[in-house]
Amino acid sequence: MRKSILLMLVVVATPMASRPVEACGDKLLLVGRGVRFQRAYAAVHPANILIYARPTTNADRAIRDPQFHKTLRQAGHQVSVIEDSTLFEHALTLTTFDIVLADLAEAPSIDPLIASARAHPKVLYVEYPNGSNKVLASQFMCELKAGDRATRFLDRIDAEMKTRAPRGAASK
Repeated sequence: MRKSILLMLVVVATPMASRPVEACGDKLLLVGRGVRFQRAYAAVHPANILIYARPTTNADRAIRDPQFHKTLRQAGHQVSVIEDSTLFEHALTLTTFDIVLADLAEAPSIDPLIASARAHPKVLYVEYPNGSNKVLASQFMCELKAGDRATRFLDRIDAEMKTRAPRGAASK
């Protein structure tokens, strides 16, 4: 009887003993398994961003993209999109914005409005590759291009917000 119980135990325990025991994180190291890690971007200084993108401009390729708006929101920024010039003017007088993203072609009409705005937001113009805006690009500071990745936009926005942040808040 003892021999049969011992034999049964050996037969049952042998397959279990040959299987490796996996610790907590080892399951994630197997090929095809695991957690998908994406680069998460969180803004150190969240901004209130106004995107001025008229439907008649080239802006639909960059700053009108809903995925771009989603990326800005996921980073912690508040995003408002305006397509009408009169609404844009009212928004600047009624609400405080930190950053305005706009097409470089709109620069001559936007600059006077920004000068009269409550909070004097920083305007980041986006240049499109058509090449017709060389004069405007030299006149107005344009650091962003339509083909830039969203992280380039986020880095530029964060750099601007860092200069706007009070000195005491940066050390916390």
